Amino acid sequence: MATTKKQAFDIPFIGFDFGKDFGWDFDVLFGQYGNPIIGIRIKNVVEQYSADPDNYLNFHTVLNQVVSIIGEGRIVQKLDIFSKKKYSAEPSNQFLQQKYSEHFDGRWFKTIETILLFTDIIDDKLKKKNKPSQFSEKSYKELRDKCQKVFMLLKQSDCEPQFLFEKDFEYYISGALSMQFSEKPVFDNIKSTNEYLQIGNRFVKNISYVDVENIDLPSEIDPFSVLGGNGAASETAVDNFTFINELEDYETIIYNQVITIPLQAPQQRELDKKKKKHEGAANNSPSNAIIAEEIQTLLHNIAIDGQLVVNAHFSILFSAKTLEKMENIQSMVENKLFTKGIIVSKNAYNQLELFRSVLPGNATELREYDLFMTTSEAALCFFFKESYPVNEESNFYLRFTDRQGVPLKIDPSDLPMKTGRINNRNKFVLGPSGSGKSFLMNNIIEQYLTYNYDVVIVDTGDSYSGTCKYKGGRYIQYTEEKPITMNPFLMNKKEFNIEKIEFLTNLIFLIWQGPDATMSAAQKSILDNVLMSYYHQYFNNGKQWYEHKSTEDLILYLGKYNIHEEDIFADRSATGGNFEKNYYDILGIAFDAKSEEIKEAGRKLLKFYHPDKNVNNPDYDSEKFYQIYEAYDTLNDEERRKIYNETQLILIKSNEIIKRPETAEDWNESFRKAIIKKIKQLEEKLETKELSFNGFYDYCDKFLPLYLNNKKHAITEKEFNLRTFLFVLKDFYKGGRYGTTLNESADNTLFDEPFIVFEIDNVKDNPKLFPIVTLIIMDTFIQKMRLRKDRRKALIIEEAWKAIASKLMGGYILYLYKTVRKFWGEAVVVTQELDDIIGNAVVKDSIINNSDTFILLDQTKFKDNFDRIAALLSLNKVEQNKIFTINNLNNKFGRSRFKEFYLKRGSKGEVYGNEVSLEQYLTYTTEKPEKSAVEYYVQKYGSYDEALIKIVSDLKIFGDSLENLVALVNLYQNPLDKKIDSYYKMMKNKHKGQNVFKIISQELENRNISFSELINTKKYTYENAVQ
Repeated sequence: MATTKKQAFDIPFIGFDFGKDFGWDFDVLFGQYGNPIIGIRIKNVVEQYSADPDNYLNFHTVLNQVVSIIGEGRIVQKLDIFSKKKYSAEPSNQFLQQKYSEHFDGRWFKTIETILLFTDIIDDKLKKKNKPSQFSEKSYKELRDKCQKVFMLLKQSDCEPQFLFEKDFEYYISGALSMQFSEKPVFDNIKSTNEYLQIGNRFVKNISYVDVENIDLPSEIDPFSVLGGNGAASETAVDNFTFINELEDYETIIYNQVITIPLQAPQQRELDKKKKKHEGAANNSPSNAIIAEEIQTLLHNIAIDGQLVVNAHFSILFSAKTLEKMENIQSMVENKLFTKGIIVSKNAYNQLELFRSVLPGNATELREYDLFMTTSEAALCFFFKESYPVNEESNFYLRFTDRQGVPLKIDPSDLPMKTGRINNRNKFVLGPSGSGKSFLMNNIIEQYLTYNYDVVIVDTGDSYSGTCKYKGGRYIQYTEEKPITMNPFLMNKKEFNIEKIEFLTNLIFLIWQGPDATMSAAQKSILDNVLMSYYHQYFNNGKQWYEHKSTEDLILYLGKYNIHEEDIFADRSATGGNFEKNYYDILGIAFDAKSEEIKEAGRKLLKFYHPDKNVNNPDYDSEKFYQIYEAYDTLNDEERRKIYNETQLILIKSNEIIKRPETAEDWNESFRKAIIKKIKQLEEKLETKELSFNGFYDYCDKFLPLYLNNKKHAITEKEFNLRTFLFVLKDFYKGGRYGTTLNESADNTLFDEPFIVFEIDNVKDNPKLFPIVTLIIMDTFIQKMRLRKDRRKALIIEEAWKAIASKLMGGYILYLYKTVRKFWGEAVVVTQELDDIIGNAVVKDSIINNSDTFILLDQTKFKDNFDRIAALLSLNKVEQNKIFTINNLNNKFGRSRFKEFYLKRGSKGEVYGNEVSLEQYLTYTTEKPEKSAVEYYVQKYGSYDEALIKIVSDLKIFGDSLENLVALVNLYQNPLDKKIDSYYKMMKNKHKGQNVFKIISQELENRNISFSELINTKKYTYENAVQ
């Protein structure tokens, strides 16, 4: 009877050169043949599902440069190690954040570690004799120098390289030997069979791409593949061997990728010999002709492109807990490789040999039959190029899941701002109804509030009431009985600035003409002037402010009242009659005007002031017509004009002698007094007592007639209709329909509240009120930003953005976006209405162009219009492919309910998952029955945290769906108790397959009693219910 011969497993390494002894940045491991091995840990730079073909091509180029640097006579080995780890909950002093961590606690997730190893090729003759290679100090130094160059290249290429030291080599060698990469691997006996290995209780299999008897590989291969399938994401770039990520039942996978670079001249001569040999035998066998042609192509590529001839080996080593799982994985790997044109060996009897070659740096043990010849470019297409996303290093982060379902820390603003990826924190969120948009926003806001954040939300759908109540925020709902009121006119002198005037001008015009009207230059000038004079009168009431102003400044000031310099001259009473108009003044022409100018001016004025033209004009002054007629009649006649001019010169000289003050200074002072007298008259007439809409309206009632009725600088009714203006604005005046909206000051405590939700659903269908309420809330936010400079701030506008997305408000939106950046803030616009954003110039110019961060949820509903969305949001094909993978991957295994979203910061984005704990779900829910049930628990247990703990506990005991628990709680109007639980189970048992709630509702209706009364009249026990 034959006996099994036991053999010791020799570790194929003999020792180290320690870098610290030689001043190197690394330790050198020596293989069993005396060959030096230098290792570098790297990160594969292509992030999984980054979708960009250029990323794969660029990394491919980097790897090719690595091979070129290392050069002839060397081996490049790349090991990609796929392990599984359990997520460990991070402690948090925030209840919901702690529950979030606990939700994922213990969940398995995959990691990828990648190392590159460089050593010398060992001649097969030496290997057979088990002799060490001849040591060369020159070759050794050359390898060290080349590895330093490789390190610099990898660093420049963002591969995050780290040289390996003794402890690192020991970690990877022991990990490979035990097939468990952990701090304390457990070693066990290795049992080898023809088909697999057994290491302790693990079953280990190595699948080599090269059959020992026949090489069956694809004739062509690219550095990457595409996802494939029939979906919109079919063209998404992925790694050629991305299927490794999809394997589930393994414990550890090591993908062994080896390139040996022989001396090129002898290798090419050998190839040329082989080609001639096969050409000579081509007549006897067509296969020889094919081989000869393939060798010729290879030689051509080497000559033309400067490619290296290499020998390559690729194998996948994996371990599983049971033989069945190992065989299932083997079947999946072989099937996936078959789709790539790789038919693996069915006679891989060299399992132990292949296993040993996976040990870091021990690719020297591979035999000639384990390798196949190709070019370096082609061989590198088989190299794995992907990595999993990792936490972003920042003190400010939000947590979402990666594509495999474990939390990732993502910095939405600080780090991207610091690195220049984005220039502002503003966000634009687009997701159709049902895509999880409100749920995601609740999650973001709840996380924001764990930081030093002030959040103001303008909502129209009761989406944030749960989070607001949980966080103890202010929930302000607009109703006719209790409208949201502000006094945007109230401010102190320090707050008075051009931006504030701009805001109030827009607000007044909005009330008067609506959001879709366009403000003319004349209308803007009038509204600006009335506001400037209104505040000037209020802030300077009782002050002789004009005493310290120059005459020029005072003339400019009167311009705000449409009173100009010539009007002061015309007002004789202002200065005791010193300024009298002559005929030239009456016609508005110069003293030296030509006769044609006199004719044109005279005829035009006579026509305008003719009595027949002013029959229905109550303000008509007939004296004006006769003055014009007299002036024109005189100046139009050359002789009479000459006599008039001489007379005027005599009068002027007489006035200078009799009436004019002796000096120019005295005359100027007299003119200044006339101006000040006019200002005093205005202040008496236009006294301002309060800053409110009422005060402003009263001021307009006195100011505008004076402003508009200056006959020399007349403003037509078409430009500014005073009666219409006052009539429309009266709705917001005391006693009007909206009389309190703009007259009652906002609660000052709002400025100290970190979280406020303005729920304005009740006014969204009111075309007049909706934009005005939205606008004054936004202005309150701006005031809040100025007051609380030391806090982060977010203004989140749900569908209410539509109220202000008009040409009129475009400038104000730009001002808002500009201001939030100055004050550590962000504006977030959230929408589900595609038609409202496509083609809206204001959305593009004011909102999208000023938002550097986009969040998109599942766009399947918008797929027919996605080209237009892509153009609007500047999404290239790569970014579109990422978006098309949302909710379309096979990544639901082992996860609770979640929705994915795309987060674009700057020019590129990533897809993450929004998966939360049950406690968070119950807080964020927008479903009214669920909100109601939570409220019953809060009423009973006093605090939200206690209520959430209890409802989750009750759900576990209940053993049924959340939907049914919620229905019971709402029927009972109390939290679940044993009595209700027993009753429900009894009913469910009694009425199997029927809608229990429909039966209960019918009974309640028939008996006209409450559910609580029904329960108390029933006699039952849980034991009876389940019998």
